[in-house]
Amino acid sequence: MILYILVTLILAAVVVTILMARLPSKQAANLLRWVLGLGGLLVGGLLTIRGLAVAGIPLIGAALGFLGVAMGRKPARGRSEQSASSPSSRSGMSKEEARAILGVGPDADEATIRQAHRTMMKRVHPDQGGSDALAAKVQEARDVLLKD
Repeated sequence: MILYILVTLILAAVVVTILMARLPSKQAANLLRWVLGLGGLLVGGLLTIRGLAVAGIPLIGAALGFLGVAMGRKPARGRSEQSASSPSSRSGMSKEEARAILGVGPDADEATIRQAHRTMMKRVHPDQGGSDALAAKVQEARDVLLKD
């Protein structure tokens, strides 16, 4: 019985490894969090049931932490859920507004946009006396213009 469980776990590990190799890094990291979270819950629960609660309960706590991050539950850091979403859905910034924020023309190429973004971020970054809101607008403007 234990041999069958061990073989199943090894096969599951191989499948997860193959999946992770084909996924972009953020999705692979999220898949790893899910696997570690669910595996930690399972092993922690079994340890607790078998009388090793000293090891099982902390493992369950760590597993719940992995699952929380995998589900996107992060502590808020001064940003609302709306502003943490994708750039195009934040406020619906138009390309004209984005160009005005970065000070570039309609024919600006990627390098020009990136240079304008760097220059503007040096002025509005919170570490340089700017604000989070201004920095977010500059980031959004860059994302809107480089989206295509």
